Amino acid sequence: MPPRPSPRPALLVLLALPLLAASVAAPARAEPDLRWRGYLLGDIRFYTDDELTYERVETTANAHLSARLDSHVSATADLSVVFTEAPTPSSFADLGLRSELDPWRVESDALYVDFYDLGVDGLDLRVGRQQLIWGSADRFHPVSNLNPLDLEDPTRFGRVIANEMVTLALRPDWEAGGDGDDGPWLDEVALQIVFVPFFKPARLPRSAELAFVDEDVFAERANTPLTHDLVAKQEVLERDSGWTFTNIPRVVLPERTPANSMFGARLSGRLLDVDMGISYFRGFDDIPRAEKIVADTSGIPHVDTDVVLSYPRVQVLGFDAATSLGFLDGMGLWTEIGVTFHDDLRRVISTGPAIGIDAVETEDGAGAFVKAVVGADYTPVEWLYLNVQYLHGFVDEFSADDLGNYIVAGGDFKLAHDSVLIRFFNIFDLDDGSYVLFPQLVVKPWVGGELALGGFIYSSSFTGYDETRKFDSRAAGQSSVFLQARANL
Repeated sequence: MPPRPSPRPALLVLLALPLLAASVAAPARAEPDLRWRGYLLGDIRFYTDDELTYERVETTANAHLSARLDSHVSATADLSVVFTEAPTPSSFADLGLRSELDPWRVESDALYVDFYDLGVDGLDLRVGRQQLIWGSADRFHPVSNLNPLDLEDPTRFGRVIANEMVTLALRPDWEAGGDGDDGPWLDEVALQIVFVPFFKPARLPRSAELAFVDEDVFAERANTPLTHDLVAKQEVLERDSGWTFTNIPRVVLPERTPANSMFGARLSGRLLDVDMGISYFRGFDDIPRAEKIVADTSGIPHVDTDVVLSYPRVQVLGFDAATSLGFLDGMGLWTEIGVTFHDDLRRVISTGPAIGIDAVETEDGAGAFVKAVVGADYTPVEWLYLNVQYLHGFVDEFSADDLGNYIVAGGDFKLAHDSVLIRFFNIFDLDDGSYVLFPQLVVKPWVGGELALGGFIYSSSFTGYDETRKFDSRAAGQSSVFLQARANL
């Protein structure tokens, strides 16, 4: 077999430039250790509800590079170029613009510099774009709030968006207890302190906008006396007077001031074979809520309503733990508990005398609520992996009265010497009976190549849309099927 040619993508050259430039300042005797990996991914998806339509056609080129410049300095970059294949020309002039005919974007999951042993062994500093996920659960992390969630693609649930951060970590070479053949009862102690200058909101799926702009979805999410009153009066005016209403959501982010910067700290360690951590976060929840609803009645019988979305200020105390049970062939167990404290959540509704609501109400008084995850995974035989978790509180739920209960369960079947993988993961709402199915067939016919065929199926595909049920609501999204081809470089 002829030797495999070395890939020389232009993207790799572009990404390597900042790391190579950084090495220029290093002493001549220090040769940087440059390593890279990457992938190419083609992704085609179809919506299956009502009629077969394209959800997305994307091609992604990714490169991850790391350069160890010195025993005390390293640099890391993870960048992706995504071609979306969704031309957007709106004028004849746009037909001459490549950016309109061949749209693309750049994403960065990492772009930071590490400094090690800053005067003290085990004291490290990291500055730049980072993803820092705290906790021990699988994909659901009520204790992890430093990075905003990336919820746009449900098949990649659990992703976060990198933030500009400053992270200081102390990992002393210290342990306690243990004599002879017995290991220490406490070791791997670490303290992380994180500063995030600017808040960044979560990336939401396109369907989430329906919670504010669609009358039926908005009505089902009315959760206070004033919003119920508003919905009822709008329905009467539409029926009896022929009025029409359009909600226009508008996002207001916290000001970029030091007072609104975010902070987190986590103390972790291994206690009697249990990995444990306690954490604190001060910042903002990254899912928006309607803070103001202001109607413009100057155009009656048509009314435009400004729905102002904001992000609650929060503090989160977290605890997480994970271990494995050797007497059960390494069964893994984990738990996470996040206690969120918040101020009064007030809402202003102003419609003027034509509709007749001008008041301020408290959606939820100052207090706290608890989100929690308990889970386990097990590999009874080498070709079967099982995973189950119980969730109290989904990622988009906020306040004690809003939290639901869920089971997330699934597994992997490995066949033909791991060249075929049948994967299934599902989410069940224990309160209303709705669910999500996520089956996949992954085939790896040759080294480095991978084909995946699967679907992300909401229970609404079988039972019909129902805005009263979590995964049957149109705001949750539409069912889809996908074909993905991946080459790991």
